[in-house]
Amino acid sequence: MSTAATVRASGRRAGLVAVLFWIVLPIACVLMLWQGITQLATRVQHAPSGVRGDFVVTTRNCQQQLCVTGGTFTSDDKKLVAKDMLGLYQWKLGTTHRVVYNVDTADVIPLPAQWDPTAAVLGLAGALVLLGVWGWCLRGALRRRR
Repeated sequence: MSTAATVRASGRRAGLVAVLFWIVLPIACVLMLWQGITQLATRVQHAPSGVRGDFVVTTRNCQQQLCVTGGTFTSDDKKLVAKDMLGLYQWKLGTTHRVVYNVDTADVIPLPAQWDPTAAVLGLAGALVLLGVWGWCLRGALRRRR
């Protein structure tokens, strides 16, 4: 590879890095902020929809380290009984758990079923830090141009 070709390739790489830093990074950070704020606004204090009741584990089958639990869901008003439902693998045989039964998906969701906002908060903090670094670099670049 000739010296001129090496210089051109190096210039292209520098241009690509500049585009990624000055254009893609702030756009990605703004999108992360929007996503995190949306998650916090819509999911905090959100309770799952469905029928509340009790799930009693009636079967538990383990093969090596994989366990499958099954049981019966009974609604609080005793009007809905669903047998042979899958439960969480950690649940032990004969235990009773408070759950919400989502009829549309045939899932049982253990209560309390509250969303953990830790990931959204960390994502927001990371995006703000990156935008701060980007702003500081932009300020320095504008000062050097003067």
